[in-house]
Amino acid sequence: MVSIKTFLNIHRGEIFVAATMGIVLIIVIRKRQKNRIKKAYPSNTIIHHQIGRGPYAPSITPFAVKLETYLRMAKVPYLNENDSVTNRSSKGKLTWIEYNGQEVADSEFCIQFINKTFNIDLDKNFSDEEIGAGRAIQRMVDEHLHWTVALQRWVYDPKHGIDVRKFLNIPWPMFYMVGNLVKKQSYAQGVGRHSEEEVLQVMDEDLMALSKFLGMKKFMLGEQASQTDCAVFGMLSQIHWHSFGGTGETLYKKYPNLSAYCERMKAKFWPDWNECITEGWTRTASK
Repeated sequence: MVSIKTFLNIHRGEIFVAATMGIVLIIVIRKRQKNRIKKAYPSNTIIHHQIGRGPYAPSITPFAVKLETYLRMAKVPYLNENDSVTNRSSKGKLTWIEYNGQEVADSEFCIQFINKTFNIDLDKNFSDEEIGAGRAIQRMVDEHLHWTVALQRWVYDPKHGIDVRKFLNIPWPMFYMVGNLVKKQSYAQGVGRHSEEEVLQVMDEDLMALSKFLGMKKFMLGEQASQTDCAVFGMLSQIHWHSFGGTGETLYKKYPNLSAYCERMKAKFWPDWNECITEGWTRTASK
């Protein structure tokens, strides 16, 4: 109890500012969602709502990289709208789409919607067994590995002196809020109930599984890229380009075929990569 009181006394000002900004942000978001005026977008075009470009990868959110990689892979017409910090989806997701006025939340449901709307099947040349394995990998990446990456970025690395907030160009009150949210959500999901050492072990096991499954193949399911690669690349992009020297980066470097895979995906589907990043916030991305 004494230590808690001491902490509150020392950080009283910071806690007050963080709480105030949190309340203001919630009010702004709710007001904007309530009073949102529909913008006029080109017809028959996917509008990809996301938070904006990142320093060394196209987004600091793996699901935005996942979804935009899919849009590029599927070759459907789309536009980016960098507004989702205050213009979130009906499910509170930061990455979502709308098409001719219809809104879809969650990256995986977005992909399913686009597949159905445009009659696309990126996995048509794979066997049922390969497609099943790909779905299992996608679930592991999106629902399991994701939480280890989030905990490392928002909780563990800052604790060990890595100035993640500066690298991501996020005001410290918001960074503090996101860190607390990651703690709560990961605890509810289950991964956050483990110790830091155990979480990093889980991360290593997931990376090892990806590395072994990939082996010497060009892409996850073979010589041709699949829908699964969008999820895998989206998540690995955060470790490959946005680790900033953390433990996750050290674990990742144990598996050079994953690094080569990321560079291969970048070369094939993001030839304009340099136009889609801010080079460490030194300039505005041109796309």
